[in-house]
Amino acid sequence: MALNHGVNTYKSETNFAAVKEAAVGIPFFVGAWPCHTTEKGFVDKPQLVTSYDEAVSLGGYSSEWRDSDGNPKWSLCQAIYSQFKLFCMTPAVVFNVYNPKQHKKAVEATTFTVADHIVKLPYDVIKDESLVVKDDLEILVLDTDYEVYYDGENCIIELLSDSTFYNATVLNIGYNVADLSTITTATIEFAIEKIEMCMGLFGIVPDLICCPGWSQNPSVAAVMAAKAPVINGLFKGKAVVDIDSSADGASEYSEVLSWKNKNGYTSEDEIVCWPLVKVGDYLFDLSVITCGLIAKVDEGNGDCPYESPSNKSLTITAAVNKAGEEISLNLQQADTISVSAGVVTVLNFNGWVLWGNYTGCWPASSDVSRYFTCCNRTMDWICNTFVLTYWSYVDKPLTRVLIDAICNSFNSWLNGLTHENKLYGGEISYIADLNPVTNLIGGKFRLDTKMASPVPAQEINMYCEYDVSILENALNS
Repeated sequence: MALNHGVNTYKSETNFAAVKEAAVGIPFFVGAWPCHTTEKGFVDKPQLVTSYDEAVSLGGYSSEWRDSDGNPKWSLCQAIYSQFKLFCMTPAVVFNVYNPKQHKKAVEATTFTVADHIVKLPYDVIKDESLVVKDDLEILVLDTDYEVYYDGENCIIELLSDSTFYNATVLNIGYNVADLSTITTATIEFAIEKIEMCMGLFGIVPDLICCPGWSQNPSVAAVMAAKAPVINGLFKGKAVVDIDSSADGASEYSEVLSWKNKNGYTSEDEIVCWPLVKVGDYLFDLSVITCGLIAKVDEGNGDCPYESPSNKSLTITAAVNKAGEEISLNLQQADTISVSAGVVTVLNFNGWVLWGNYTGCWPASSDVSRYFTCCNRTMDWICNTFVLTYWSYVDKPLTRVLIDAICNSFNSWLNGLTHENKLYGGEISYIADLNPVTNLIGGKFRLDTKMASPVPAQEINMYCEYDVSILENALNS
């Protein structure tokens, strides 16, 4: 340092970290997008979307969320419809498993009638080199004789006015169509791992994993539950899964608990949902609706997950099983699912609401921090926030100043949550007896946090007694 004559000042680092709260209520949706209908095409990485229009421009949109057998088709479309149209929640992360260059099959050339210079083909037609348009034996030239675009649920071939074929009445057309039959559970399971990319791409980690149409498969649900608590090896989230409501699954409420236990939907890292729900003619997996409602409740609480989504209003119109049979649960039946089985369902009681406070580990677990969804997610959020805030402290000199800086700033944050009634209380501390010198000399130290978040007031009891003395006073006074 150069010698200066006079008074000199220097700035040191503040030993108090500003807490960086982890994101909550952000879903990671895995499924198929009709991306062959957009200029973006297939991208083998997660996509962060903040609006319905942005999602459609990236991956297209079709209302054919399921095929004729009820199996998932363009399943990401129901996710973006729910997230942005029904709940107006943003952002969401989507991962598309459909690759137009891979998941396709050829359709033999067929003669089509031209109406108003237009031929309407199925929406699943892929605009690629396989699309061949002929008039008799002569091949028409794309963008010279005709253009191709997608409108509604159709792929449109429109003849151009300056083409010599403009007044053609029939065209012979061959093409490739999307073939989603080669998308398997293994495809979905592999895609779930791609949630690891989100931190590097967007600087956020989704905390809800949802695979609409696929999570009814026990192997997919198991992979979701395994990934949820160790995202990037550091962050914790929840797998929002569905119970199969087909004839081979749990088509009636009385079969839910048995199916859940038999197929292993019993993890504290799962929010288990049943059955399907409808909004008008649209049919949704309840997991998708649950993700939207969780995000809405979290946002209403300053992005803190301390409140349960149970008994919050839903804009649905019916509950059904996979066969389309309407399910109308009374309160006792809904409690059989939500309380006895630990499964989230819906109840029409002065309007439709989500019903159920438990993660998949209920009723086997007796640990309140594991079985109540809101308590479990709050603890996850606190852990995620700690990682995000103090990651920059890794490899700094291990001094008492560093330890105190962490404890002071994190306690200040916990105190703020307590003051806002988002916690009953919380404290982080360094306990010398739990930090032996063998750990310290290896550069390892431990901090212990005790906290308690609000439990849901899921049973409110009022006792009413007829008091004869009140009668006497009223009549004899």
